[in-house]
Amino acid sequence: MRLKLVIIFMSFLFVQEVAASSAAIIWKKKGKKEEKVEVKKETPYEKFFKGKKCETVKGLIILHKMDNKIYFELPLSLLGKDMLIGSTVTEITNNGFANVGEKPHEPMHVMFTRTDSTINLRQVTCAYMSKDRNLQERIKTSMMPAIIENLAIKAYSPDSTAVVIDMTNFLLSDNEQLNPFSAYAPVTWSGAWIEKEFKRNNSQIAKIKAFDDNVSVQSSLTYSVSLRDKRSYYWYKEPFTAVMTRTFLLLPEEPMRPRLADPRINIFWQGYSEFSNEGNGMKPLYYANRWRLEPKDEAAYRRGELVEPKKPIVFYIDNAFPEMWKPYMKYAVEVWQKAFENIGFKNAIIAKDFPTNDPEFDPDNLKYSCIRYSPSSVANAMGPSWTDPRTGEIINASVYVYHNVIKLVQDWRFLHTAAVDSDVRKVVLDDEIIGDCIRYVVSHEVGHCLALMHNMSASAAIPVDSLRSPSFTQKYGTTYSIMDYARNNYVAQPGDKEKGVRLTPPGTWVV
Repeated sequence: MRLKLVIIFMSFLFVQEVAASSAAIIWKKKGKKEEKVEVKKETPYEKFFKGKKCETVKGLIILHKMDNKIYFELPLSLLGKDMLIGSTVTEITNNGFANVGEKPHEPMHVMFTRTDSTINLRQVTCAYMSKDRNLQERIKTSMMPAIIENLAIKAYSPDSTAVVIDMTNFLLSDNEQLNPFSAYAPVTWSGAWIEKEFKRNNSQIAKIKAFDDNVSVQSSLTYSVSLRDKRSYYWYKEPFTAVMTRTFLLLPEEPMRPRLADPRINIFWQGYSEFSNEGNGMKPLYYANRWRLEPKDEAAYRRGELVEPKKPIVFYIDNAFPEMWKPYMKYAVEVWQKAFENIGFKNAIIAKDFPTNDPEFDPDNLKYSCIRYSPSSVANAMGPSWTDPRTGEIINASVYVYHNVIKLVQDWRFLHTAAVDSDVRKVVLDDEIIGDCIRYVVSHEVGHCLALMHNMSASAAIPVDSLRSPSFTQKYGTTYSIMDYARNNYVAQPGDKEKGVRLTPPGTWVV
């Protein structure tokens, strides 16, 4: 009797186990016969998204937006891969704090890792390096990427190749490396500083986009902002909102071969510390910032023929610029082709209008280099760039042109040359003259985007009497390098223009 009770009890447990399996079996009557129907149990992934209004886009990472939250469906294949997070201003309450299109801070070098049931977002540093294997492992443990956000795994994808994580807290926070307040904010140029208070309750996730090598999430961030100096407030707790586009860009699987920087050439660089088993201690190492130009036809390139690069440098011209400016801006970009031809490349740098029929194009995406317009009283322009921190490869570069730079260059042209040029003795200069002024400014800033620093010694090397020479000025303009703070020819005297003396800065081929 006892044995029978044990058998019955074990049979009961077996039935319970079967009922709890992923596919329960239900017997359903169909007429006089019974039919076996399998009912599939919901997975945690299906339960997580069930019954919720969700916007999903698919690319490098699948993005899910729902209930003012943003979830990343992160492929496990991306764990440990180098990425950049770039933050671009898409909309802003006051462009005295930053321009639309501006990236106020250096992109963050990050990677995702996993620890048990948690995904770690880590910030990476590449400051130390070595070619010696015995030192590489110690450097690795001495420069471990820091965790900046721990993210619980909410669910696995149906095929278990990806995990769902909640990125909302990271993307709706006042992260100093991703916020909208530029280090070059015009409102601070008088010595004032910004006080801010982040308003999480008034911030939200906006548009999401996904592509093969990157994804982007727009965060609408709201603050209470004050501007003050040592004595008083200019603004006090004013409401302020900025929409920031955050791009998660996968860095090249095969890093570009770096090039050592030459201190004799004014090239922007990245500094590292190299440790070696040989020599006398740590050695400073400097990689030149440069674009990754590779010839389409390497054999022809090695024969000394001009060839096109596999991937040219492309600058997109903001459609907000006045129409009159655009042709001169395109010329200011493409005139740099002359410099690239000297190293064997043709059509290496190209200017295009903002595409109107390309669904992938987004000027606020870290992937695209643009020349952006800022409706501002500031009389200035800037040309910063962002690089792969491992190699110095320029990933993105942008030129920001403030509207009132047009007043500055007109004033210069009038003050410097009106005594010898009757064509500029006007309140408003002719389009051709203004266009040449725009050409100079944009070409100079594009030079910065190509990693060229200022060359202030260029004009100092020119004898004054050379600035009255037609042959010299036609070749060099007013300085040997457009990367100088070149000005118009205020040395010229009445009658010099008619003799052929050039009155304006050089063309870009003079670097």
